[in-house]
Amino acid sequence: MKNNTAVAYVLLALATLCWGGNVVIGRAVRGDLPPLGLSFWRWFFCCLILLVITAPRLKASWPVIRKHWKLLLAMSATGIAAFNPLQYQALHSTTAINSTLILATCPAFMALLSLFILKEKLGLAQIAGILVSFFGVVVVITAGDFRTLFHLKFTGGDIWMVGAAIVWALYSITVKMRPVTLDPLVMLMVITGLGALMLLPLYIWETLTYQAVTLTPTNLAAIVYVTFIASLLAYFSWNKGVGLIGPSKAGVTIHLMPVWVAFLAFFFLGERLEGYHLMGIAFIALGILLNSRRARV
Repeated sequence: MKNNTAVAYVLLALATLCWGGNVVIGRAVRGDLPPLGLSFWRWFFCCLILLVITAPRLKASWPVIRKHWKLLLAMSATGIAAFNPLQYQALHSTTAINSTLILATCPAFMALLSLFILKEKLGLAQIAGILVSFFGVVVVITAGDFRTLFHLKFTGGDIWMVGAAIVWALYSITVKMRPVTLDPLVMLMVITGLGALMLLPLYIWETLTYQAVTLTPTNLAAIVYVTFIASLLAYFSWNKGVGLIGPSKAGVTIHLMPVWVAFLAFFFLGERLEGYHLMGIAFIALGILLNSRRARV
């Protein structure tokens, strides 16, 4: 059990690292890649790659897919078709601080949904862990100056981000309910394929009425990253981690995202790591440690 827990947190940390890069890229290409277009091509290519990998296993997996198609459809609608367009749309009109703060509420949504839907027990340690870790997020994104919070201005993009946080919590609940007899890669292929199908008519509408996807070297590089790193690697890691320890405990690892963004900026953009970064990281680590403790009745 301890080994499974350790593996789960490593996988969840890897997923949030991949998504930290996704937030940076989504913000960088927001003017060139419309949200539905980026989401559609991301999942279309994911499905193609996974289809090649899982083709020999599809026939054996088909009875399980057919039996649990409603759950798989729910997973696809929330985690694939809804979450990413909502997030990319939010990044068009909100700041990095606002989006990170709002996304940091996701563990609370996940804990509440786990309590009511999955009947998972929440102890004081889990609640304290979420609060302590959230405090660490606030320290990082405000640079240790909490007066910044009083000057935040909320936009329409923040509403999109709230929707994204709720949808992601719902997706994580469905991951815990997934059929354990279904190969994880086959499951990912199914939900990405269904998600691409759901996004297709919306993508066509976006292309005709708003903006088309243009293939520049930068845009292609962004699509490659979100396909292989932020999708294939991150979703497989997240699904596996949530399956091992449950959404209420996994959710708090989302608070690692601002930490990874700070490290990515340090290594790739030459930005400095300040004392408030280290203080925030310490609180986030403490929060995750508290949250990982077994709930008591």
